[in-house]
Amino acid sequence: MTDASRSAELYHAGRERIAAAVRDLSPDDLDRQVPACPQWSVHSLVSHLTGVAADFVVGNVTGAPRPPWTAVQVAIRRNLPISDVLDEWATVGPQLEKLIVGGTTSHPLVCNPYVDAAVHEADLHGAIGSGRPPTELWLATLDWMLDEPGPLTVITPDGTYSAGSEGPTAVARTSSYELFRAVFGRRSTAQMLDWEWDGHAATWSTHLALLPQTSVPLND
Repeated sequence: MTDASRSAELYHAGRERIAAAVRDLSPDDLDRQVPACPQWSVHSLVSHLTGVAADFVVGNVTGAPRPPWTAVQVAIRRNLPISDVLDEWATVGPQLEKLIVGGTTSHPLVCNPYVDAAVHEADLHGAIGSGRPPTELWLATLDWMLDEPGPLTVITPDGTYSAGSEGPTAVARTSSYELFRAVFGRRSTAQMLDWEWDGHAATWSTHLALLPQTSVPLND
C-alpha cells in the first residue's frame, strides 16, 4: 500500500517526465499511433492523462476507468495544441496531488493516479522511445495491484507476487517489468508463455491480465 505523500510524489514525477518527453515533439510524432493503445495517438494519450486529472479534481469518477469515460477526455482535447493540453495538466495535476495528500477522498483511483500514469508512460515509450518508467514506479504499481493472496505466484528478482482470485495453482518466473506490463494487458499470450512456468501456463497466460490483453506482441 502506497501512502498519500508517496502516491503524490510518484504521480508528480511521472507527470513531469511525460510532459518533458512530448512537449517538443513534431506534429508527425504527436500523431504517431501508440502500439499498446492502437486507437490512440501520442496526443490522445496525453489528453487522456490530462483528462483523468481534470475529472478526478472535480469528482467526475462515474464510469472510470472504462472506455466511454476516457473517450470523452480525448475527444474534447483532440484539436488543442499539445502546449495547451500540457498547460492544463500543469494546472490540474498539482490540484490532484493536493487532493491526494489532503485525504479528503478514499476513491482508490483518485488516491493512486500514478498507477494509470505509469502504465501510459510505458506505453509512450513503446511509441516514441522516451524511456521506461523508473523501477520504483512499476514496483509500487505491482505492490498496489497485487496485494491479495491468489492461486498464481509470480517470482521476480524484486519480489514474489500473488495474482488471481480463482483458478489453478501455478508458479511463474519473469522480470518485474514484464509482470507489470502483463497485468495491464500489454503482453500477448505468446510473450507470457515464454516465462518460466511450473504448471498451468496456458491458463494463466490468457487470464492474468486485468485489462484486455493485446493480441500483438509488444516491445517496450
